[in-house]
Amino acid sequence: MIHYTSNTPTSILVLLAVAAWAMVGTLNPALAQDAEKNIVVHIGQYSNDLHSATMGVSLAGKMQEAGAEVTIFVDREAVRMGEQGQPLLRYGDSDLEILLSDFLEGGGSVLVCPHCAELGGVEPGELRSGFTMGTPESIAALFLNADTVISY
Repeated sequence: MIHYTSNTPTSILVLLAVAAWAMVGTLNPALAQDAEKNIVVHIGQYSNDLHSATMGVSLAGKMQEAGAEVTIFVDREAVRMGEQGQPLLRYGDSDLEILLSDFLEGGGSVLVCPHCAELGGVEPGELRSGFTMGTPESIAALFLNADTVISY
């Protein structure tokens, strides 16, 4: 597992994310299923960085298709993706509504940071289907049980 610190240069994190994205295209789904990987894709940005948001959801879907158990964790501004009244936007040819729908229909789940949701005015009852408000315990368990964490 790769550990990141606040001192890790952004360029290195971007390079690692691109490398992970490129590797997904070469995964053999049978091998991924045998490995039974638990993957967390952390997304912290939404409308202020649609590129990161759509890349994160798209990568989560690709890894799920390859046989991994994938959970998306949203915090900071990305909690807005879970708000029922918030439109799901497009970035280039990436339609976040379709990407999220496919991911959720494939068995994926999205866990929402409760602190960030509270600060953003997003109530648990306002979450769209497939999004669950996390608790300190469920968030800790998510990351402690992850084989891989990818952050956008």
